[in-house]
Amino acid sequence: MSGWSFCLASGDLRNLLRTVNCLPAEYDGQCDILFNDSNPLVVGHNLVVLWALLNPELAVDDAAEFALHLMYSSMLTPSMSNFLSRSLDVIDGLFDDNNYSIGFNGRGTLNVRLAHDDLDITKEMLQSKYGQCAAMHTYTKIMCSPKRRDYTDRYLNSLEPAHRLSFTHYRTSGILVPFWLDISKFVEPNRLMFSSSGDWLLRDSDSPLHGWDMTLVFAHGEKCGLNRADSYGCLFFYLKNELSNFAKRLRDCRIDTTMTMFDATALPSVLSSSSLEPFSPGCFDRIETSNVADYISAPRILRDWAPLLNRSNKFAAILIDFLNWQKYHLVQLDVKAAGKRAMEKYVSIMGINMQSILPREWSNLASPVMTRLYGGLCAFADDHEQFQLFLRDQNIMKTATLCGVRLRNTNRIHPKVCCKSLSLYDFLRSHSEPGCHRIRHD
Repeated sequence: MSGWSFCLASGDLRNLLRTVNCLPAEYDGQCDILFNDSNPLVVGHNLVVLWALLNPELAVDDAAEFALHLMYSSMLTPSMSNFLSRSLDVIDGLFDDNNYSIGFNGRGTLNVRLAHDDLDITKEMLQSKYGQCAAMHTYTKIMCSPKRRDYTDRYLNSLEPAHRLSFTHYRTSGILVPFWLDISKFVEPNRLMFSSSGDWLLRDSDSPLHGWDMTLVFAHGEKCGLNRADSYGCLFFYLKNELSNFAKRLRDCRIDTTMTMFDATALPSVLSSSSLEPFSPGCFDRIETSNVADYISAPRILRDWAPLLNRSNKFAAILIDFLNWQKYHLVQLDVKAAGKRAMEKYVSIMGINMQSILPREWSNLASPVMTRLYGGLCAFADDHEQFQLFLRDQNIMKTATLCGVRLRNTNRIHPKVCCKSLSLYDFLRSHSEPGCHRIRHD
C-alpha cells in the first residue's frame, strides 16, 4: 500500500504510540495521522511530550526516558525541569510567522493546527512558581487520602503480594522508576501534572498500569532482567522501549502527524470541506472516535464520519467505544437472573465446591475468599444480548446501511474480552486459587 491515513481521538499518547509502532517493519509509504482532542489540557500535555521525545538535542533513549516522566511522574530532576521550561519558547514560536510545525531531524513532521490562545493554560502551568513541598502536599492530599483507604485496600487485595509493595512505592513517591532506583534527585515538580496554582490534576484511581497490556509489560521487564514483582519497573522499561521505537519510526519513516483541538461535532465538517490538508473526504483508513458515543448518538457518528472513510480499502473501519452505554441508556436487565447464570457458569467451569465456602465467609463479602469469588464472576457476565438490543434501539443497523458501511460480526481489531493473550480458563484459575492474584486491567 502506498499510504495510510488515520484519525485518532487522542486522550493521551497511547493510541498514537501503538498505531505507529504497529506499522509493518518494512513499511515505507506515506502515513498521515490526525490527532485530535477538544481538551486544551490534554492537547498541551501531548504537544510538550512529543516535543521532548522528538527533540534533536537529546539522544533517543534519553528523550524517551524524559518523555515517560513527563507522562507519568509527579517530580523531575533539575535538568529535566530546566529542559521542560524551554518548551515555552517552542509554544510561542509555533505562532510566529505562521510556523505550525515542530522541527526534528527525520523524514516525518509534527504539525500543529491550533489557535493562538489554545495553549494559554499550558503556558500558565509551565510558568508557575510553586516548589516541591507545595506540590507534594497537594499530590499526597489526593493520592494518599485517608478517606480513600478502603478503596486502596480493595485494590491492593486484587494484586500479587509483591505487586502491592511496588504499587505502594509508586503511590507514595509518584515517580515511575524501577524499585531499586534512587529518586533523591527528583526534586522539581512536573508542571504538566499540576495546575498553575499547584493542584494535582489526576484522580487517586489513575495509574500508569491501566491501559497497557501487562502481559507485554512483564515480558519486556523480564527481558531487561527485572523480576515481575517490580511491576512499575517493568512498565518503566516497556514504556521507554515503546517511546524509543516511536521516535525512531518518526525519524526514519514518512509519518506526518497533525495535532488539532476541535469539538467532536465540528471536526467532520472541517474535514469534509478539505480545509485541513492533507485530509479530505474519503481519505481515512481508520477512524478512532474513542468514547464520543457517550455524548453523541452513534447514528450521528456514522453519518458524520462514514463519508470520510477510504472506500478503496475494504479494511477501512470506524471504531466506536460505548464505554458507558449502560449508564446513559435504560437497559432492561434481570440482574438477579443474570447473576445466577453467571454464577452457574463460574462454578461449573472452575470446578468450585460451593459447599466448601464456610458460612462466615458468605456473611463477610469483604473477605479474601469472597472478593476473589466475585472478582472472577464478572468474566462470566455476558451482556451481549442487551448490547445488541441497545444497538437496535439506536437504529445502528439501518443507519450503517444508509451510510454504506456495515457492522462486523467478528472482532478484528479489539478482542471482546481483555484477557486475549490467555485462555479464559487459565486466566480465571489464576484469580481463584488462594494466594494467586494478577494485575487488574480495568
